[in-house]
Order: sequence, then C-alpha cells, then structure tokens
Amino acid sequence: MMKEKVKKSPINMLIFSSSPNDSEQVSSHLKNMGLPIRHQVISDSEQLKDAIELKHWQQALFIDELDNLPIKQALKQLKNQPIAVPAVLLTNDYSDEKRFEMLALGLKDCIPAGALDLLAMIVKRDQKLVESLQSLEQANKIVYETNKRNELLLDSSKDAIAYIHEGMHIYTNPSYIKRFGYEEDEIIVMTIMDIVADEEKDKIRALLKRQSQDGTEVSELIKGKTASGEEFEADFIISSAIYDDEECVQLLVRDIGDQQELMQKLKEMSKQDQVTGALNRPAFIEHLTKAVETSRQKDLDSALYFIEIDNFASYRNQFGIADCDVLLKDVSHWLHDKCHSTVVIGRISDSSFAILDADTNKPPTELPKFLIKDIEKQLFEISGQTLKVTLSIGGVPCTGHELEPGKILLHATTVAHNIQEKGGNSFQIFNPSIDSLLDEDERKIFEEFTNARDESKMTLFYQPMMSLKGSSSKQYMCYFRYQLSDGTWGLGEHIFPIFEKVGMDAEIDKVTLKHALKVLVKDKETGNNNKLFLALSPNTLMRDDLEAWLEKLVTAAGIDSGNIVMTVKSHMAQTYYKKVLELRDALKKNGIPLCLSGVENDNTELVRSIAPQYVAMAPNFIDTLKEHGADKVQSIVRASAEIQAKTIISNLEDASTLAQIWPLGVDFVMGNYVSKPIPKLNYDFADSDF
Repeated sequence: MMKEKVKKSPINMLIFSSSPNDSEQVSSHLKNMGLPIRHQVISDSEQLKDAIELKHWQQALFIDELDNLPIKQALKQLKNQPIAVPAVLLTNDYSDEKRFEMLALGLKDCIPAGALDLLAMIVKRDQKLVESLQSLEQANKIVYETNKRNELLLDSSKDAIAYIHEGMHIYTNPSYIKRFGYEEDEIIVMTIMDIVADEEKDKIRALLKRQSQDGTEVSELIKGKTASGEEFEADFIISSAIYDDEECVQLLVRDIGDQQELMQKLKEMSKQDQVTGALNRPAFIEHLTKAVETSRQKDLDSALYFIEIDNFASYRNQFGIADCDVLLKDVSHWLHDKCHSTVVIGRISDSSFAILDADTNKPPTELPKFLIKDIEKQLFEISGQTLKVTLSIGGVPCTGHELEPGKILLHATTVAHNIQEKGGNSFQIFNPSIDSLLDEDERKIFEEFTNARDESKMTLFYQPMMSLKGSSSKQYMCYFRYQLSDGTWGLGEHIFPIFEKVGMDAEIDKVTLKHALKVLVKDKETGNNNKLFLALSPNTLMRDDLEAWLEKLVTAAGIDSGNIVMTVKSHMAQTYYKKVLELRDALKKNGIPLCLSGVENDNTELVRSIAPQYVAMAPNFIDTLKEHGADKVQSIVRASAEIQAKTIISNLEDASTLAQIWPLGVDFVMGNYVSKPIPKLNYDFADSDF
C-alpha cells in the first residue's frame, strides 16, 4: 500500500517591513525555494502585539529596521512566545561589524538584502531548531504531567507501595504505612528486612538479587511483619523504578485472598457500558489507539465504523429514556451476534456504537453493507410495540494516512451524521484527505476561509436581543465571521458543515470564545455590562476536558461568569444528551448559563429534562405562529416557563409579527427588525421603540 506524502507544516513568519513590495518579494522567493511560508507583514508595535496574541510564530524577518519599531523592542515583545522565535535581518548596509552588532542584540543572523538564497538556507536551519525546541517542550510537559499524575495515583492507591534504594525506604504511600502499622517518620528509616518475617529474609534477598540481574518485574509469596509483630502472607512484587531522579526499586505488597479476582472484575466492569454491555467510550478509545499504532507498524487494513441508530431522538420522545435503554441493549446484542468475535464493539454516545474491525481479508464495505441489510430483517420490541430499526454507518480506514485516533473517530462520526441528514439507512467509507473530504465547490469555500484565517481576518458580529418585559439586560448573540474575497465580512455557504468535515469546528469555537472573552474584558473596563451568547460545536461538546477548559478561560479573563452564555443546539442535545446534562451541571457550578437553541415546537420534553436558563426558538417558530396561530406554539413557551427559562425568538422582521409574539409572554426577541448583526457592542438599547 502506498503511503501518502506527509506535508510540511507551514512556517508562521513575521516580516517587519515598511515596504509591501519588499516583503512580498522576499516571501515569494522563500515559497519558490520550497518553504511553506504563512507570513504577516508588521509595520508597528500595535500590529505586532495583535499578531502575538493571535497565534504562535516560528520565524521573524527584518527587512532593515523600522523607524517606529526598533529591532530591540520587537525582540523584547517576541519573548512572550512560548518558543524562542529566531530572527534574521536583511540589510542594505551589511558589514562584519553590523553582523556582530546584530548577533549581540539577539538576532540569529544578519545578511545582505540581496542574499535571498542564503536566507532560505538560514530559515531551514532555524526551523530545525524550532522543531527541536517544540519537541523538547512537549516532552518536558509530558514528563511533568506524568510525574504529577503518578504522585497522585501513588498517594491515592489502595495498594501498599514503597520505593527502596539500597535496601532503605525512600518513599511509602499511605496504604503501605497503614498495612505495616508504623508512623511515616519511623518506616522511612527502616530497611526492607525490617518488614518481613525473620525466616523470610533470605527469600527477600534472593528476590531483590533476581530483579537486579533480570531487570524485569519479579514477585514471590513472602510473609510480611507489622509493627505489632503480626505476620501475614502477601505477594511481594518488585520492579525497577526511578524516584526523585534516583534509580531504585518499587515494592508493591498485595495481600493474598479474593482481592485479586475482585479487582479484576471491577476493572472489567469499569470498561463496560452498564446499559448495553458493550465497551464504554474511554475503553473503546484505548482499543482504537492500540489498533491504529499496530495497523501502521504492520501495515494492516483495519477499519473503524461509527453506527448511529436512525430516528433515535423521536423514539426517546415517544417511549422515554428507560424503554429506549432496552432498545439500545437489544441492538448491542444484535451487533455482538452478527459480528465476528475478533471485532471490538463500544457504545460511543446515547444513540451510537462503534466497531473496530482488524480483519484484513475483506473489503471495508463488506461489514457495513451486511449490517444495513441484516437489521432490516430484525424486529425490536419497545413498550409492547414492534419496531424496525435502520442504521447510518460511517467507516474510516485506520491506515494509509496520518490521522490520530480521535480524528479518525471524528471523521467517522461526521460521515454517519451526514448520511442521517440525507435520510439514513445507508453507509459510506471515508477517505481522510482534504481533497476527498470536500467537493470542488466546498474546497473553494474552504480556501477562501483559509486565506482569511492566514491573514488574521476573522472576527465576531453581534446581534442584540431586545427585552419584551422591561429587563435591563444587554445581551447579544455572537456570530463568527471572516473577510470574504470581495472584502465583505460574512461566511462561505455551508461553511460550518465543512468545518466539521475537516475537523476544525472545535478550533473555530476556541477562537470565537477567546475573542468574545477579550471583548468582554474591554467591555468591563469601560464600565459596560453586556452578555454574549456563544454556540458550541459537536466536537467541542465532546472534549473530555470541556468543563475545566471553560472554567480556566473564564476565570483567567476575570469577567462575571454570568456574562457568557454557552449555547447548544437542540439536535446536538438529543444526540449527546448525557454530555449536555454533564455540561449543564458543570456550568451551573461556575455560574455560567446554558442556552438551548434551535428549539422546535415538539421539543417540550427535551426542554424540561435539560432545564437550561435560556431557550432560543428555531427560526420556523414565527412561520408556525403566523400559519397556525398561538395555540400551536404555546406548549413550548409554557414548558420553558415551567423551568423558569428565559425565552428568545429570532428572525423578527416586522412590527406585525411582534404584535403576534407579544401576548405569548416571550422574554427577548431578535432579528433585522431589532437590528442586523453589528461589528461592535454599541447598540443603543435605551433608544429602541420597544
């Protein structure tokens, strides 16, 4: 199987120059020399400050010195970057003395302005250094985090663990101290011989010697001795270790009995989804990670399949969660019955499963094609009713590309959801390269966005919400925008589904949230008190560290947590119901409100069960109101009032519609009749006609 070429990562370069022509000539030459340059021209310190806040830079290039930004000042600002940014000066006034002066100032090199081929070689050299520093930083971070995690695990472990150096205890965890009955300051000056029975001392010496010679983990049943003289039989397990940068051995003392069997059962149960009996999401991800590594090393054609049960949200609304759990269990049993015993099956979310198939002797389409056809023959019973269930399956090969396990699962999920949007009951095998992800029109749209992103031309627009109940709250719905090729600010057609396809939706959420928090900080400094609503994408919602990440960003910003409202679309809440409930509870602890948006008239049970602080109706709410009257929409408004949620109506376009909305008791309205989305938080709420 042919491997795809690994594309070189782009070099984020700052070019300090007062001449656009000079900077363009230099960047074009570097690109022609095969260097993947993404550059931004800097002409003053404010531009440099904004650029540093936006992204990490890997190269700085000075085309002579700017009058209003000395090189020394620029280098000082660049020190804020996490990795040192190598800088080079191209000068028309080159001399050995000039080069010595610039090197002393902190530049990596100083060369004549016309030596562009030499510049390309210097940039290549500098980038090898940057890559090495990045790798070192990542390695140090991993080591630090691993050590911290290990310390926590040791201190909280129920196993009795100690570290022994030259026969002496240098560390004992609480379980070890408790097991042997000594005080910590007593046992730390004792030898390993002091905690075994007298007749077992030769055994422990032989065990230590065997471990030293073999270098592997060794164990033996030995009688331990407590401070009171009581003897007990235990498994003494010794292995090589490093503690506090010192080579030593780890001693694990585990009592003999039924505990080992119990711990094994508990370990197995911790990896199992209790509803379906399949592996839970973390356990399945572990299998996927190992399978991807093995597939690449041995070039095996394993594949991942993400399986969504079609119409599951409507089943849950009709029959309830408990009865749908029975359906999930039956589907899981059917999958285990129909798939080969070598495949790994996991439950990934409320309505979805995943299958990892390492069978290299069949085409990737065979399994999903079989499952789609076979389930049509099956009858499932729920609440005394017989159902025929269909599936949407997205498959991704685990070899032939450089995607990480998380991205493989993400792409399989996206494919399955796209199939569902087209009616479901089908499958598709996904090619993970961008060219195969997007059709020609989508690639053009994505390229337009990429150009805007590379030029830092991304922003937020804000649409004000007007209170119908006299509230003094000043709140806006945030919309991500970038500069289109015609110079206007907007979005390419269907750009958000494109972001999901290429795995960028979570990255856009990150940029949007950080920008919104920055705006709120400035807003607070000027004495204003605005509230911003920001939408979360599916892949942000599925972040394992989502709650901690949000809390860290809001806390660091120093704003009132109530001034940022996290918004989740109703169809996402149905798909990731449990995750949304977890998010709601975590946000509530931190004082961050949750808004359920795109709510349809038949989503009353969803609204009641999630109980968000805000309910934003779907755009078709007004159409339904106009066509069928207030009775058709009153139930969702009442459901929102029952949980004391504030209601929001969007797409308000005229005064006559406002007259129909007013009697419903809605809290806020937004739309072009109030105001179109605006680039700043400067809407005059006091001057409105409401």
